[in-house]
Amino acid sequence: MSKIVVVSIKPEFANKIFDGSKKIELRKASPNARPGDLMIVYSTSPEMAVIGVCKIQEVIKTSPREIWEKHSDILGIDEDRFNDYFSESTIAVGIVIENARRLKSKIPLRSIRDKFPEFAPPQTFKYFSRDLISNSLAQA
Repeated sequence: MSKIVVVSIKPEFANKIFDGSKKIELRKASPNARPGDLMIVYSTSPEMAVIGVCKIQEVIKTSPREIWEKHSDILGIDEDRFNDYFSESTIAVGIVIENARRLKSKIPLRSIRDKFPEFAPPQTFKYFSRDLISNSLAQA
């Protein structure tokens, strides 16, 4: 069964996903995700809202140098900031995304909490089954 993965991303980088200049989301830790899983993009402060969805095409785990050399043109970050981010890491994780779609209206955190009071934006990743979300919305 495919999952839904909620990912918290700084607004600068979240917006680059939806303008097409960022096709790989960088992480230091790997998500428990497979190709075909849905990724919900939560844009962190000051926006604090879900702004779009995309599909996970692949998860790459390699060295920071290799990810930069092979994919720098679609990472949505400059080399200095990239090197800063991975300065203490030997492994870089790249979540390759496809079919990125910005929502017509973002969903503010307070609206999410109206339906799901226990929801807290993830520090790294938060996982949901598609069935759980469908059943919860049907009962709302």
